[in-house]
Amino acid sequence: MARRPSAFSALIAIDKPAGMTSHDVVSRVRRAVGERRVGHAGTLDPAATGVLVVGIGQATKLLGMLTLDRKGYVATFQLGAETTTDDAEGEVTRTAEVPDELLDGRASPRVEALVGWHDQVPPQYSAVSVNGRRAYDAARAGERVELKARRVRIYEAALIGVDRRARSWEVRLDVSKGTYVRSIARDLGRELGCLAHVRELTRTFAGPVTLADCVSLAELEAGGAALVRERCLDPARALGLPARELSLDELADVANGRRIALGTARCGVVSREPAQGERVALTLCGGLAGIWRRDGRHLVCEANFPQAIEGVRETPLPSELSPERPLPPQAAGSLVRASLGCDGGPRSHACCDVELLGGVVRGWASFQRDLTLVPPERGEDSRLMRRFSPGRDRFVCAIGAFDGLHRGHRALIARARAEADARGARLMVVTFTPDPARVLGGEGAPRDLLLAGERPSLIQRSWDVDAVLVVDFTPEVAALPYERFVRDVLGAYCDVSALVVGEDFRLGAGGLGTVEALRALGEKDGFDVTGAPLMRDGGAPITATRIRDLLSEGRVEEAASLLGRCHRVYGSVEHGRGEGTGFGFPTANVRVEEGLALPAEGVYAGFVSVDAASGEPERRAYPAAINVGKPRSFSPGEEGESFLEATLLGFGGDLYGRGVCVTFVRWLRAPRRFDSVGELERTVLSNVDWVRRTLGGEGIVLQRVPDFSLAELVARSRGEASS
Repeated sequence: MARRPSAFSALIAIDKPAGMTSHDVVSRVRRAVGERRVGHAGTLDPAATGVLVVGIGQATKLLGMLTLDRKGYVATFQLGAETTTDDAEGEVTRTAEVPDELLDGRASPRVEALVGWHDQVPPQYSAVSVNGRRAYDAARAGERVELKARRVRIYEAALIGVDRRARSWEVRLDVSKGTYVRSIARDLGRELGCLAHVRELTRTFAGPVTLADCVSLAELEAGGAALVRERCLDPARALGLPARELSLDELADVANGRRIALGTARCGVVSREPAQGERVALTLCGGLAGIWRRDGRHLVCEANFPQAIEGVRETPLPSELSPERPLPPQAAGSLVRASLGCDGGPRSHACCDVELLGGVVRGWASFQRDLTLVPPERGEDSRLMRRFSPGRDRFVCAIGAFDGLHRGHRALIARARAEADARGARLMVVTFTPDPARVLGGEGAPRDLLLAGERPSLIQRSWDVDAVLVVDFTPEVAALPYERFVRDVLGAYCDVSALVVGEDFRLGAGGLGTVEALRALGEKDGFDVTGAPLMRDGGAPITATRIRDLLSEGRVEEAASLLGRCHRVYGSVEHGRGEGTGFGFPTANVRVEEGLALPAEGVYAGFVSVDAASGEPERRAYPAAINVGKPRSFSPGEEGESFLEATLLGFGGDLYGRGVCVTFVRWLRAPRRFDSVGELERTVLSNVDWVRRTLGGEGIVLQRVPDFSLAELVARSRGEASS
């Protein structure tokens, strides 16, 4: 008998409460929305809380397609005891003393050393199937089954708190799919000799879905299907796919699984043709109708959904935003998170200083903790002269300035990642600070599109890069022949298997290290060289120079399309001119970090992300009207240095001294001089009204558990925290 159609289909993220199984949550969702076809992705233990993705109706078909390969947790490890279940639900089986050294700052390296690959045995009380039977069923029956170890990866492990009285650690983890945090605690406790189990556990993210996307069961039961329709996940974003809107003429072809024209798809702030072999979400009127794949100049069917899955939020491109076409709240959060680079990826790596060629080349490296470093020779500074273990790891090196990490840079690093995977090698990205163009360009040196200190973390988050080498670019480095840089810098630090660079890349003194010259060197020294074609958009290559030119004209929307994210700058809030204090909105006068590229003078709509103050559990971004330029008010004699002034909507509190990130989304108007306070006030209120109606009037939660501060990022860029 055919199953009756679902009343509706959607994905919803639930903040699972403690004391319930994932199946219990599914049952509660069924009753709340009146739909029998409900399932979940990624089981959570009964004692755990946090992100649980639930599919309703046709959306259950998506649960196996979701990119939930990485999950984040904040866990409390209780030291001193082991239990039957490896968490606080079980009975204590053994106890041990906890040394004082595990209850102070010396404990951090023990946790950080967890990063890497592990052969992990799941807990006896787990959902692992053995001969068709769940392990927890056998354990409850008093039977002990042999569970096989499986390969898991810990991308990040950081100690974020120690409670000496309770003898416990608070730990942040970023792990691969199938990793048991309970097993991590159990195995670490045994290794340290103090024994341990998980006392509390919260899942903070599952793939692209974070706690900020979740609703509580109480909210769901009060709001029912109406709340699901309002708060459901965008299925295209959850799948990580660009979205292509269908025309009415294409519906019959899609319904019958026939191929359709290629068209253009939207991915964040970019509208582009899908890449060869890339999957695309086909959407119509807010629903997901199917998933197609590019084959030649057409899209061909991979999956279609006779009953469209709700929740697709057509996000206008920045240039299309207006009060008549506002940015949906959830899309606003995605836009700001993507611009800040705070979605997913590793958050902490080991760092060390690098000094080569007798101090001619200096810099620092950030790398995954499972890499092996050869210790320094006797008498050498422990931070210097270390290299990755020869003979153990081979590296593919992607080399470039990577200022801005625009779409072209991303394509090159992705190419290098594929090359490393094909060779079974590691991937290292080699970059320079400051941008070589600033050192070689003299007075006309360009401004930076990114802080130097954030490039490594953004690179590591996005491409699963094993290491980033940041070289201080000086006239002495510029004068090095390319052969010496490759042999005595890269070759002294790692075993090079291949280089991946842009087709127009030049390295070394006089720019003599062209792709062809590097290939000739590689033939002698045993490495390959790939010169990747430059990505083009609008008939021209995507370059940092082109992006800077757009910013200098105030065309932040077009710059965003080439960057693949909205442009932003960092700074700190200081006391300013005081002109915005009487308008009823907090005004942040931002001292922008030196060297960053500001867009042209004018007024913009965007967001201001504010560092979480001490004790605040969340980082938020606030819609803002942003004024860039020189003072042109009614007050005489105020022509002076450039400033950035942002009027925030929805913020309450003290901004002075706090770190902020200002994201530019849309140009509003050119700068002007005002003849009176009244004229200034009317104009400011008009700008604020446009922002409220277009970007919203409330703060957006970016991270429930902030993992870095903007002040730390700026310090890293100044070289104050490189190791």
